[in-house]
Amino acid sequence: MGHNVPTLVLLLLEKHLAAWLVLPGDGPREQPIEGTLGWLPCPSGGALVQGLDDVSNRLRHERGGHITLELCYDAASDKLLTDSLTALAPRLVGRDWQIQRWERLAARCGRLSEETARPPRDWIAQKVLPLLLAQGDAQARQQMQAAAQREHASLTESLQAERAALQRQNEDLRMQNAAMRQVDSELLVMYLPALFARFFNEVGGHDLALLCGRVEPYVLPNPYPEPTPETLHCQQRKFRALPREVQRQVVGFAARLPQRRKLKERPEMCLLIQQLESEGG
Repeated sequence: MGHNVPTLVLLLLEKHLAAWLVLPGDGPREQPIEGTLGWLPCPSGGALVQGLDDVSNRLRHERGGHITLELCYDAASDKLLTDSLTALAPRLVGRDWQIQRWERLAARCGRLSEETARPPRDWIAQKVLPLLLAQGDAQARQQMQAAAQREHASLTESLQAERAALQRQNEDLRMQNAAMRQVDSELLVMYLPALFARFFNEVGGHDLALLCGRVEPYVLPNPYPEPTPETLHCQQRKFRALPREVQRQVVGFAARLPQRRKLKERPEMCLLIQQLESEGG
């Protein structure tokens, strides 16, 4: 963290949150959270994220520029912090931050491990924050970082894993939504000619509309022109990229048609059609 950059310090102790802003060359200034100066009850991961947003947005509006983040939490707040990882991860991207445990830091300031009550805030400002932010004392900083290394590495790994999982989930949902934005009947019109030769010469526009539950019949020329090889290849490639469930939906519709025995699979799609029909029962 830079020597000349303000630092926002959040202490999460016994599921209560307090904040200080430390300016270069100046003492710490306690900051209100959601209008409360002092310990704000923080019963959930969502409350932690909301508190961080409140202080960060206000300081950004008042001061502008870059502000680093130090978050220190105790064992009683461990699960609360874990529950907030999904929402917390995007807020840590692109900023300097450090997360560490309270117990080791408090012990270095002379606080006994059996003292469980939240310490006075003036004691924190006088004893804890100077040690936490001792930029000039390289040895103290090195010792603090070494003491917190395992917890910090583990939490960083968890944050990265959560973020990667969210990105994969969002991509899967995006692909599914892109496919399902079209109604079923549109999927059928788009892809059945790519699966079966001369499909609409066997299943006319009126029959297809009735079977789809569509009021207006499809206006299709008779005989229906076969797609060009280039169009067939493009549509077949798009069909293979659809989610498996959507593929089964399209092929399952064709399998239930009275004209199914008359339909001739295109050779390049025959194996996939058989697999999908088998999966659909």
